[in-house]
Amino acid sequence: MNADRIIVLENEHGNIESSLQFVLQKQICRSARILDIGCRYGSLIYNLFRQGYHHVFGFDVSAKTIERGKQAYRDISGNLATYDGKELPYEDESFDVILMFDVIEHIPAVDRYLKNEVYRVLKKGGLLLFQTPNKYINIPWEIWSRRSLIGWKRNHCSLQTRRSLKQLLLAAGFSRVALEKHTILTDHNRTKVQKHLGKPGLLLLHLFAAAPFSLYPNFWGTAVK
Repeated sequence: MNADRIIVLENEHGNIESSLQFVLQKQICRSARILDIGCRYGSLIYNLFRQGYHHVFGFDVSAKTIERGKQAYRDISGNLATYDGKELPYEDESFDVILMFDVIEHIPAVDRYLKNEVYRVLKKGGLLLFQTPNKYINIPWEIWSRRSLIGWKRNHCSLQTRRSLKQLLLAAGFSRVALEKHTILTDHNRTKVQKHLGKPGLLLLHLFAAAPFSLYPNFWGTAVK
């Protein structure tokens, strides 16, 4: 089995390639217990499993996507499950690492969720890795791509700016919050912008890749409990 080849399912919403690269760059111990919140099919943790991370778990609110993930990724099927999106069914300090990629923006009352659930189940000294869209860039994109002025309010109810994201995590109890750029020049994003904007979208993608951090399309980062 070639662990360098990324495995994703058709109609994958998240940028698994970028997320996997981001996690691997952090050189997390292979024995770490890792929870992926909002895992969809479980593609990210399956690829981590193939890289030697065998204590990986994924939760999502969609029973349909979890079932598809269980069928596709049988090696980790027992570690994929649904939940109500409100309370994580784990004891305090159960995980060394928690992943939240393209998730923060979807959670109502995200401040309480981060403090009462994410912080709670993370071990002391544990690491939170996350990615969430930049509010200033995402709202215009959502309006354009969905052809709706208000659709983004339902789908992305907790969008953040660079400043608000850091304040949100600090208020939840996290420390050493670090926000950074991470590549957006991936096949996933190229396909996405071409679908909605055609070839000019590729130029726009390169322009955003070179933009100042405050105007970068997505915020990537880490925080420590």
